[in-house]
Amino acid sequence: MEIKTSPASETQDLSNHQSPPVTRTFHKVWRHLCERVLGGLVLVLPILITYWIIRWLYSTLEVNVIDPLAALVLWKLKWTTSATELPYWFEKFGAPVTAILLALVVLYLADYFSERGLNLGVGWVLRRVPIVSHVYNPLKEMFKTLDKPEGQHRPQRLVLVKFPHPGMKLPAFVTAEIKDSETQKKLLCVYVPTTPVPTSGFFLIVPEEEATELNWDSEQTLQAIISGGLTAPPVISYFRTKTEGQ
Repeated sequence: MEIKTSPASETQDLSNHQSPPVTRTFHKVWRHLCERVLGGLVLVLPILITYWIIRWLYSTLEVNVIDPLAALVLWKLKWTTSATELPYWFEKFGAPVTAILLALVVLYLADYFSERGLNLGVGWVLRRVPIVSHVYNPLKEMFKTLDKPEGQHRPQRLVLVKFPHPGMKLPAFVTAEIKDSETQKKLLCVYVPTTPVPTSGFFLIVPEEEATELNWDSEQTLQAIISGGLTAPPVISYFRTKTEGQ
């Protein structure tokens, strides 16, 4: 038995599927709010990440450099003036500011004397201390990538390695080249920085033929890592390996 529907019922069913004006207005306002929030997020995130990294660096310097220097300044003043207590404002504000100035002077003098060969002696000692050398050598090589003289090209080798599993690749800094004891194949010791703080990461040993030569320089790579890819260059040598490029 066939049931026929009247034109009036068909019109009513069609109107039920159409969004009322209130719903359409709500979706329009919601979409506008989402676009504004995402736009604000794009503007705010770089500022927050920059603030977080600078705060982390300052906290590290404060604990290891500024606070010890401030304590030294307070101790020196109490010892020279024979005063049991110094003014509150000086202990709270004067000593930290003095410590920051002293830290800047120490950093300036360190760079000044490094140009005169002082760092060669210190580095020679640190590179040969059994336990310290395993920490100092890779850190020294990593931070050398941030210290490129103007107008000079840094011979830092950069590659893409398959990590954490095949199908994905991450940029890595080549820190050393070694050989396999059985096959004599060349292996690369690489450091894979993490986002957004590149000073933490992973150490990997990969066959050279499995590494992809990266066409980015060190600045571009570090900027892409810190920004989570927001400042990545538009072109990357993702599929080109060393053997293919030869």
